[in-house]
Amino acid sequence: MLIAVALTGASFALYGAMMALFVRAMLKRHLHHPAAFHRAPRVTILKPLAGLDDDLEDNLESFAWIDYPSFEILFGIASLSDPAHPAVRSFIHRHPRIDARIVVTDPDAAINPKVAQLIGLNRVATGEIYVISDSNVRVAPTYLWSLVGELSDEHVGMVTSLFAGTGERTLGAALENLQLCASTIPGYVAMNAVSARPLTVGKSMAIRRRDLARLGGFSPVGDVLAEDHALGRRFLDAGFLVRTSLDTVENRNVTCTVARTFERHTRWSKLRRALHPLGFALEPILTPIVVASAMALLSPGKLAAGVLAAAFAFQTLAAFVAVRLLRGKWLSWWYAPLEVVRSYVTVVCWLRALGSRRIEWRGHAFTLTRGSVIVPVAPASARSTSRAGLAA
Repeated sequence: MLIAVALTGASFALYGAMMALFVRAMLKRHLHHPAAFHRAPRVTILKPLAGLDDDLEDNLESFAWIDYPSFEILFGIASLSDPAHPAVRSFIHRHPRIDARIVVTDPDAAINPKVAQLIGLNRVATGEIYVISDSNVRVAPTYLWSLVGELSDEHVGMVTSLFAGTGERTLGAALENLQLCASTIPGYVAMNAVSARPLTVGKSMAIRRRDLARLGGFSPVGDVLAEDHALGRRFLDAGFLVRTSLDTVENRNVTCTVARTFERHTRWSKLRRALHPLGFALEPILTPIVVASAMALLSPGKLAAGVLAAAFAFQTLAAFVAVRLLRGKWLSWWYAPLEVVRSYVTVVCWLRALGSRRIEWRGHAFTLTRGSVIVPVAPASARSTSRAGLAA
């Protein structure tokens, strides 16, 4: 019983500290004003595409209203038959004034499909600054200024954006967006507030072209799943600072199914296990509802029931505050029980990540090894052929 009480207390304390650091950073974000460039360096927006993400056309449309003097958008696709191709062609047709074009990239340029596209886009880019932006990102007109401003400090080599899950119309999408806003981003901000080596998330990030070239381009991170993390480590190791822009971009999740949410967050759990095994092992402690539930199961009684009720109230309130800070408005009341469900979904994904290192990503199967290095998994037919050849 004493151990259960101690673990539950530790869970409340750690979770509370995480949320306090997050709230403090978000409340102070309007006090931080990046130094302005004396000129506006040309920006190339690198946008790798693969398939039809939720609200793709509307996401692309937000880039048409960016307020910045000189930028180009390079859309990378591995094949003209990709479902994203018509949406991109339509965007370019609607906005002829924007310097935008489609680049067919070589899928064999790297094991990581996204990095393979970035390698191809890098070859034809003309900007001094690269902004890498995922296809499910939606931005405000000030998007580029918020990133470029941070790079006005020559000591800063990389800037990443905070992102908020938005747009949910299904249960799976609601769980996905709540996970991002109530857990993923608060944890990311809190970790970076206390760490000398900030984490980097590639949903939206900016780097200088010359600095990237100095570090060998994108190729050195072509065999890892967490190319954003690996690229950030390379910049830090080279002596650069890494900063986070607190001007939030939207990560659109609209019609995701519950099964898809389980699959995606299991993959991310496996990724965290490969990158930081100790941190991964401690993750459940950062969810008071899960720890208090375990206490109630192992040591049932009035004390455990009271602690569990307190965990429900504390964590749900914190989740509502986190979403308000990231999305600018309060959640509807029915999200309260959903935060409880999200907590249990998170621990299920964590448990699933313990049992397997295999992942499915962008239509490819990989085995995930230490440091997020990915090893392609040969199709069953190829393995059968190989075994037959060896037998012969």
